[in-house]
Amino acid sequence: MPDYDKLLQAKLPQALENAIDEIDGAHQRPEQLLQADVSSFEKLNCCVFAYFARDDIFYLNQKGRSLLRLKLPTLDQKRNVAPPIFWLEDDSNLLSADQYVAERQLPIFETRELITLSWGKSWLHGAKFPIRSTHGQTIALLFAGRELEPAKQIKLVADHYQNQQQGFGDN
Repeated sequence: MPDYDKLLQAKLPQALENAIDEIDGAHQRPEQLLQADVSSFEKLNCCVFAYFARDDIFYLNQKGRSLLRLKLPTLDQKRNVAPPIFWLEDDSNLLSADQYVAERQLPIFETRELITLSWGKSWLHGAKFPIRSTHGQTIALLFAGRELEPAKQIKLVADHYQNQQQGFGDN
């Protein structure tokens, strides 16, 4: 992977670049990614997930699974169950970032992702990368990042809902 920007190395692990190189351009079809060796992603100390489309997440690394377990409501923490399923918000700004990465096949290093779980929402800050086929076409996207601290979470969620509510009730 080309040396895109020193910012990635400052905020995300150096090993991320190597892990992406292992799967980028290594498979012909998207479904082959389901069998890919993801052991390099499991060791990273940031939340990593990969998806074909915003409603089709096919991978979440160990740190991401841990994040979801830590955020379970108090009563559910005592149960030994798998973390809740999450999905990505269909916000137009977040969707346009996906389209940019997929179409231009260039990563975005300063981006956010809003995930929704059964108990609420959480903002992550990180980078998005294209995962290309052996033919050079984008077949999936990969997000790697960290959860934002609570004060920033509150402001972003408030801003998100305020932007969604604009236009309602205006005459």
